[in-house]
Formats: sequence, structure tokens, C-alpha cells
Amino acid sequence: MKELLSDVRQTLQDYVDPHNIITSSRFFKGDEQPKEYGVAKDILTKVGKELFKDLKSSPKEEIYALCNELWKSLYFEEAYIACIITKKLNRQYEAEDMKWFSVWLNEYVRSWADCDTLCCSTIGPLLSQFPDEVEKLKSWTTSTNRWMRRGAAVSLIVPAKKGLYLAEVFEIAELLMHDQDDLVQKGNGWMLKEASRVHQEKVFDFVMKYKDVMPRTTLRYAIEKMPLHLKAEAMKR
Repeated sequence: MKELLSDVRQTLQDYVDPHNIITSSRFFKGDEQPKEYGVAKDILTKVGKELFKDLKSSPKEEIYALCNELWKSLYFEEAYIACIITKKLNRQYEAEDMKWFSVWLNEYVRSWADCDTLCCSTIGPLLSQFPDEVEKLKSWTTSTNRWMRRGAAVSLIVPAKKGLYLAEVFEIAELLMHDQDDLVQKGNGWMLKEASRVHQEKVFDFVMKYKDVMPRTTLRYAIEKMPLHLKAEAMKR
């Protein structure tokens, strides 16, 4: 495993392009800029797939341990590769795997890009398979870690697209309703938007019920996929 890790890091060094960091900086504010090598995502995807080929016959716990080392580096590219690997393990997921994923979110995520990649590639698919694990998200909403709070919403995006867990979507949305962090507000609105793909009327009713207290950022995200007449009604003061 140490040799694989060393090979990955050497490969990333070989493909460093400072222009990639300049490009990515446009999407982050100030101290939200992730730690990066500056490697393009198509290269990361290729490296991740090749690494998984070398790992797929290994015990899952060993694979997670290697992913943990990638996350611990705090480099976005290494975290991205870890997520490629865990996504490919989705047929082997067990409910207890959530312990790994929640540690990564709480301890090693440093940007919305880290957060969203982990939540959408890994945590969301696990939640789609194990409904009882959704309950854990409620405790995340009171964390002092902004990424845990954003993760509580973003982790439900993959299930919400399928129409799953609408009651839990609304409960998480209520718990995060008064969060002052704009990235949490955006994550909350994104979750509602994805739920509206299948449950448009119910999400609209939810928005109308809370629109006077819901942050405008959350509201705008939540209604983004709705017809113009519903958007206009929701935006009325």
C-alpha cells in the first residue's frame, strides 16, 4: 500500500500544471481555496481508475485505509482519487462503512469541492442502500464544522434525485433553516432543488411555508428547476 501511495503522489507531481490552480481559484473565496497540486480532473480520473485496478482484490478495510491516507494529505486531488475508489466499491458497501466516510468529512474536508465530491460520490450512494443511516445526518446539522452541516444536506442529493427520503429532506432543511453560513445555505437549497425533480408540488409547498424565514440563497437554489410562475410566486415578498 505504501508503494501504491508513493506511485500516486509521484504521478500527480508529474502532471502538475499551475494554470489549473489559477483556473480553480475562480470558484473559491479567500481561505476556501483548497490545497492543490494543480492536476486536471481527466488525469485524476485516469489515475483513480488505474489505482482501483491494483486494489480491487484487496480487503475492503485495506482499501479504506489507503483512502484514509489520501484524505489525510488534505490535497484536493488525493481526496478526489479516494472518492473515485470508494464510488467503485458501492456494491460492497455496508452500513458500518459510514464510520469511515463521516471521519473523512469531519476531519479532512477543507472545501466545498471536497465536501460535495465525498457526499455525492460516496455517502449519498450508501444512504440510498441503508435508510437507517440517514438518521445520523440530523446530528451533523448542529456540528461546529461547516462541512458536516453542509454535508447533512448534500449527502441527501443522490437519494433525493431518486425521490427517496422526502420526509428526511424536509427535516434536514428545517434543522439548517437558520444557518448563517452561505455554503450551508446553498447546500440546503441544492438538496431541496434535487428533491423537487420528483416531488415538485411538495417541495414548492415547503418553500411557501418557510419562505419568510428561509435565507434567500436557499430559496433561490430550491426553486431553480421549477416553472417560472412558481418561481415568481415563491419570490414574492
